[in-house]
Amino acid sequence: NIWYFGEKAGLDFNTSPPNILNGALITDEGSASISNSDGILQFYTDGSIAYDRSGNPMSNGLNLLGDSSSAQSAIIVPKPKDPNIYFLFTVGNQRTLASSGNGVRYSIVDMSLNGGAGGITTKNIPLIGSEFAREKITSVRGGNCNTFWVITSDQNNFYSYLVDETGVINAPITSPHRFLSNLRGYLKLSPDGNTLVNASASSGSYIFDFDSLNGEISNEGDISIFGGYGVEFSRDGKKLYISTGTYSQIRPSTSIRNPPDLATITQYSLDSRNIIDINTSANIIYQTNFGYRGALQLAPDGKIYYARSRETYLGVINNPEKNFIDVNFNELGLDLNGLISTEGLPPFISSLLLPIKILDSSGFPTNNVDLKSCVGSTKVITPEAIIGITDDTYIWTFDDKTTVTEISNSPTQKSLNLTNIQTVDTGTYKLKIEGKDGCGSPVQYNASFNLEVFETAKAKPTPKTRYFCDSDATVPNTFDFRKSADSNKSKEILDGLSDTIFEVLYFDTLAKATDNIAGTNLPEDYEVNTPNSQTIYARVHNIGAPDTCFDITSFTLTVTGLPIAIDPGPYRACDTDISGPNLGYHDAFLLNKKDDAILGGTSGLDPTLYNVSYHTTDTGAQKDNTTDVIPKNVLYRNVAKNNQEIFVRLENKADPKCFDASMSFFLIVNPLPIIKENPTFLEQCI
Repeated sequence: NIWYFGEKAGLDFNTSPPNILNGALITDEGSASISNSDGILQFYTDGSIAYDRSGNPMSNGLNLLGDSSSAQSAIIVPKPKDPNIYFLFTVGNQRTLASSGNGVRYSIVDMSLNGGAGGITTKNIPLIGSEFAREKITSVRGGNCNTFWVITSDQNNFYSYLVDETGVINAPITSPHRFLSNLRGYLKLSPDGNTLVNASASSGSYIFDFDSLNGEISNEGDISIFGGYGVEFSRDGKKLYISTGTYSQIRPSTSIRNPPDLATITQYSLDSRNIIDINTSANIIYQTNFGYRGALQLAPDGKIYYARSRETYLGVINNPEKNFIDVNFNELGLDLNGLISTEGLPPFISSLLLPIKILDSSGFPTNNVDLKSCVGSTKVITPEAIIGITDDTYIWTFDDKTTVTEISNSPTQKSLNLTNIQTVDTGTYKLKIEGKDGCGSPVQYNASFNLEVFETAKAKPTPKTRYFCDSDATVPNTFDFRKSADSNKSKEILDGLSDTIFEVLYFDTLAKATDNIAGTNLPEDYEVNTPNSQTIYARVHNIGAPDTCFDITSFTLTVTGLPIAIDPGPYRACDTDISGPNLGYHDAFLLNKKDDAILGGTSGLDPTLYNVSYHTTDTGAQKDNTTDVIPKNVLYRNVAKNNQEIFVRLENKADPKCFDASMSFFLIVNPLPIIKENPTFLEQCI
């Protein structure tokens, strides 16, 4: 959890995000550090000087034969079953490639010396066969109990050295590879120890299989990338990352050796070990025309950090286990508070970074995931079963960036159960599993995830039906649920929720509303072409957690056509009187008799959908169906002598705003006929 690198830069991954540390070493590239099983820093090095945890040169820690301008100038391996002894391996740089040089050397560090500050008891022991090895070294757990492998490379071969309870077995397992003229770059093993990648600058990058039982390396594959410097695997071993770039200046006071060149980070999928499949899967996640080479290093938080030469920050691949489009690479990911990064980051024994998989209740892996949850929800996170571990204890802690709290510590309570989650539960949750492996040695598995809690989304359950009158069937109409002058549907559906925290999207199917795939929601200007009725699904979600905190409601959008009243013709009736005050009036007009004609008869408008009302004034008909209305189902006496104009309002029952008031007709009172008195006799001859 403790890193030292660059120019006095350091990181402490016991917190999330890591704390920035000030160290003692100054290195162009390589460095290494190690902590014990309690997380206490033991020592660190640039390959030429070993520093104790206080930053002072360790006893007998000067004049080591590594070189700080070597990509991997050192790596530290603990002696199995001895908590005090560490083996410090160092390696020289390529400048001495043509001669035997220092090759790989190892020194023995005893942490019981000098009051726990440690000291080197034996120094610079040469590894047989490694005389021409340069720039690179890596380590992984062995397949047998209480063993490690240390691997290095020269221009022609790999050399694997076994470390067991007796110490370093100084007899290499040699595995050939193609000739490499340039050895600058990183050698890395996947956390599961099965896959090795060798990045060697202009000589290319290559992938191999590693046998953790016998140390043999085989099945070389040529990775399709120009050059290569940094190498790293995701914690699950299914994604590979390789960085490229030219080398940079040594110190700020000197001139730049080479100008910045094209620098890239490329992701490869290792779902298949076939080299064609690996090369086909390549995707560049970062590229700049003004960048230098930089190391890639997997951290205890599951992220991969990218060294930025001569910069005061590191790049970060936040989600290295995801596909390239979702890895979330941040070039300025970690601010070093003014400390300088150079080209390297400290390598570690790869298998120390093997995680335990944790899953939520749906079976979704949550390792190093930024989970989002809603207020009031429940979440259960469960680790996968570990085969072969005994005496296991499960420790869950919570870090709110202020205080670390232990939630549970039990050999039986394995799962993390969060109920009635609130915003104060936002933070980092870590699982540490301690136990013994099949060899009886202490082992530790780690996992973590981040949780952010958001306000719960809630949509109004029964929004009103929205009616829209299509006044012209030949010209498309548009409707905006958010900005309609007469109806802000979004405001109604939010029902008091803040429109700065929540948004409403509209869909034409429930499936689309549930999936919320970009581009499937209805456009802001939703085009309505013909009268119809359809269900609109409104999705309310928290803008900060749209896929987690959401609710769906629905309403009906009814588009009605503009009704056109048919001229019913005059309504004629006979005068009820021949003289006196009733002359010119009729007492028995029944206006509903005109409904059918106004609606268009049997081939016209449906009387169950439309309402006909009769009014004494044009204003009344235009305004609504109650102003100046004439009751149509009871007998009516005209109010104007002999004839009276009746104004018709024809409206959609579901949408009263969709109406026609252009039609009128007359009530006409015809006078009674008058028979002439004393008519002339009609005479006819027989």
